[in-house]
Amino acid sequence: MSKASRQLKYNNIALALAIMLLTVLAVGRACSAAGDEPENYKNIPNILKPVTSHLSPQIVIEPFKAEGLEKNFRYLNVRNSETVGAGDLLLLNAAYKFDGTPGDLVSCYEYLFDKTGTQIASSSSTMTMASKRVMQAFNEMVTAFYQKTGKTTIMLTDMYMQTEDPDKPCYEHDSGLAIDLRLYFEMEKTYPEFTGKAEYSWFPENCHKYGFILRYPEEKSAVTGVAGIANHYRYVGKPHAEIMKKNSYSLEEYLEWIKQFKIDSPYSFESEDGQCWAIYYFEQSTEQTTNIPIPLDSSNTEYTHSISGDNQEGYIITVSIPQ
Repeated sequence: MSKASRQLKYNNIALALAIMLLTVLAVGRACSAAGDEPENYKNIPNILKPVTSHLSPQIVIEPFKAEGLEKNFRYLNVRNSETVGAGDLLLLNAAYKFDGTPGDLVSCYEYLFDKTGTQIASSSSTMTMASKRVMQAFNEMVTAFYQKTGKTTIMLTDMYMQTEDPDKPCYEHDSGLAIDLRLYFEMEKTYPEFTGKAEYSWFPENCHKYGFILRYPEEKSAVTGVAGIANHYRYVGKPHAEIMKKNSYSLEEYLEWIKQFKIDSPYSFESEDGQCWAIYYFEQSTEQTTNIPIPLDSSNTEYTHSISGDNQEGYIITVSIPQ
């Protein structure tokens, strides 16, 4: 082999070695770059470093949505003169009065005690009465207040009382659905007004849990037509009291708002205790009776429901939807 040929061969070998060296260096840099960590990662144990390749999928919580209830139902025929003016959601004021007599009136006396027999409230008269469901709800409410505060100072005053006085203090007491509160300090023998303030603010803040609303808030006087009354509570039942509370509705506003929901597109509501409800409005017929559609489940059984007239022109149907 000539000298020139040997030199060319050595040059080719050197070039090949140079290329191999550059390749090794490039790979080394890439690996080093991939292995480098941010400054704030250097002292973090591996077990605490985020692993992006194993992220858990996000859980999507679907809000409760009541389906249209018109696909499977039966009609309930009611007499308008008897039914549109009955129920927990009656509008009662100077224009819409209560014409009937509550059928489930009970004395307030036995509801002034908790389950242990401890007296937790008092009454200005043993003659005061209200609907049984109202007194049961009152007992639950005042028991909760007593358990939280230890106070037994709540006193019932105006409720349902049979009287011919045309100047009754409130139209709602005729229905047996309303209660008025006062305070009674036994040691001092004093009867302060119930203002719903300080520790007694618990009542306007929590009464919705028991089916009550503060009927005449000061800020709603333009809507109700009544100046603010801090001690007058009206029973409207569950879940309506909770809906009104969450939306800051007066009874007048709620009854107007609920009219938009029909049986094919009911209002869906999941209450604080997890119970699901579907609520819809049905106008009364121009005839003497109205056929109100009552939804059925897949086994053609009626859902648990209630019907209340609004004392105006229709009915609110409240359906309990099993979870």
